[in-house]
Amino acid sequence: MRDGLFALTDAEKFYKQLYENGDRKLLKKPMTYAEYEQLSENRRKYYHRIEHYHETVTTNTPGNTIKEFDADGDQVEVVLHGRYGYPIMHNHAYIELVYVYSGACTHFIEDQKLLMKKGDLCILAPEAMHALAVEDEDTVVINIMMSRHLFDSSFLKILKGGRMTSDFLENILYRKKVSPYLIFPTGEDSWIQELALRIYKERKEKDYLYNESVTLYVKQIFIQLIRKYEMMAIISDPLDNSQESNIMALMGYLSVNYNHVTLKQAAQFFGYNENYLGKILMRYTGKTFSNLISELQMENAKKLLEETNMSITEISVEVGCYDSSHFTRKFKKAYGVTPNNYRKEMQERTTYK
Repeated sequence: MRDGLFALTDAEKFYKQLYENGDRKLLKKPMTYAEYEQLSENRRKYYHRIEHYHETVTTNTPGNTIKEFDADGDQVEVVLHGRYGYPIMHNHAYIELVYVYSGACTHFIEDQKLLMKKGDLCILAPEAMHALAVEDEDTVVINIMMSRHLFDSSFLKILKGGRMTSDFLENILYRKKVSPYLIFPTGEDSWIQELALRIYKERKEKDYLYNESVTLYVKQIFIQLIRKYEMMAIISDPLDNSQESNIMALMGYLSVNYNHVTLKQAAQFFGYNENYLGKILMRYTGKTFSNLISELQMENAKKLLEETNMSITEISVEVGCYDSSHFTRKFKKAYGVTPNNYRKEMQERTTYK
């Protein structure tokens, strides 16, 4: 361990001893709070904080484990996850990042069991029930908690895939239409490792303006995720809990090629047959290929109407609608106004600002 920074605490040493003397089986599956209450008093000796919050904050239901955390501000809370501790299912009102700095751990999320390895970074949705089991003293898992406001402004709103990608991820994390988590496999990325280490050190040492410093480091992690790993996000299949590693790449591909790509071309690019690709899109987005393409066409047409002097005919061609009258009907159906009138409205708003 780096300079003893991640040395076992007294509590971890205590639970390691229990683990080696028969408690190993208790870390193999998630534990409800009711099951935790059945443990001997000796096994519960280091869990007074959890008991306090469970009884006084959550009114004996799953809830926040950090009472003082401001779920709406820019505060960032950092915790080193305890090794050999019991995987007690719980949830939070805020966004949580779970980063495996070294080793491997088991992450129980809702009804799923995931093996996370070094470099895996999991973004967990608010209110998602989860628990971690860390069964190795050389494994280091860093938990980073933040408000939805900070996460939205630092990550969702600057995704390279644009509006469709950010909307898709919002549906996952906030509306749970697919699954309550994303996993980015960053592997041996030394920059993210270094940022995670700096975040933990800042939180541990609590020097002047440490929260501001931690917030900046978190934003740098998000920038690195977007630069290198945005299209590699792993998302659970909403029907059978298997993990789909191509869905983000597929959404990004459609965002870039929406103005000319066909279902057949997209299927060939990803090595799928057309029916299977259509089913994947419907399963993850609730929309057909045609619906998604139409939404992208209209969204980009709006942007061109707002930001350029291109003619309606030029815009219709640019977004893949080669008949301007068809484009006009399509735009009006989507937004209740013709492209020309939409542009006039935007220009008037700008004039009177």
